[in-house]
Amino acid sequence: MDRSVGAVGRSAAGAWVNFARPTIYSDFICPFCYVGKIHVERLRQAYPDLEIEWREFELHPHGQPDPASEYMRRAQTATIALARRYRIGMRPEVLTTVTSNSRKAMLGLAFAKAHGRADAYRDAVFAAYWIDAQDIGDLDVLVGIASKLGLERRVFRAAIEQELALPALRAAMDAARREGITGVPTFVYGEHRSVGAQPMELLRALIAAPAVASAGASA
Repeated sequence: MDRSVGAVGRSAAGAWVNFARPTIYSDFICPFCYVGKIHVERLRQAYPDLEIEWREFELHPHGQPDPASEYMRRAQTATIALARRYRIGMRPEVLTTVTSNSRKAMLGLAFAKAHGRADAYRDAVFAAYWIDAQDIGDLDVLVGIASKLGLERRVFRAAIEQELALPALRAAMDAARREGITGVPTFVYGEHRSVGAQPMELLRALIAAPAVASAGASA
């Protein structure tokens, strides 16, 4: 994994900033990934030139655990607390009411990426699950999203049904595990790594760190 790729851009205040490109490993059905996504969107308001590299990581390749399990109840409780704390509009109850699997959504993302619609597709799938409480393991739901984005319904459906991107997804998962990725969301920023729904303050500090180091080196 090349984490040395960087960029130079302006913060919202107009200051020039040197920053690496953050890599975020995520899964659509992970509530903390959605919280992290909202944090990143808010962070980009301060750093509009910041580029994000998203990488898919299947948290539950065989589907979510039993909705009635203690694991899911604890996840829902934690998600409710985070949503309230950070004022994020989402529906934590889907963890115990909508049993889903993100693999089809990830295969669809590969198709969208090949057609230049990755960001819009990612946004739409996250919203479908966490705001509209739709089952993103349902192919018809995904085809509906693709159609709204201008992707050809029949070809999109066939790509998922035939699992055309599955070898690439598995290879990406293997590469992530070799890098030590075991959970989501995982934020990789330069030499820094953090796991979980990190507070905005920490993400902002990570973004600012290269700029501080650069200023120190040039002083």
